[in-house]
Amino acid sequence: MGKKAKRKQKQAIELPIEGQLEAEAAYYARKVGITIQEAAQIIREAHKPKLSIVPKGKGK
Repeated sequence: MGKKAKRKQKQAIELPIEGQLEAEAAYYARKVGITIQEAAQIIREAHKPKLSIVPKGKGK
């Protein structure tokens, strides 16, 4: 338990959970067995835009 308490102290202030994200996070948290805040963070990370690298000059 000590590790989790230390980890929480290092975290930045959490963003508030809005409507649809709250419902999705609550469902996911119950299924997996984690807290709603942890589930919301996972969902936020999954929805972040991904960068893609396209090489120049390799067209037609």
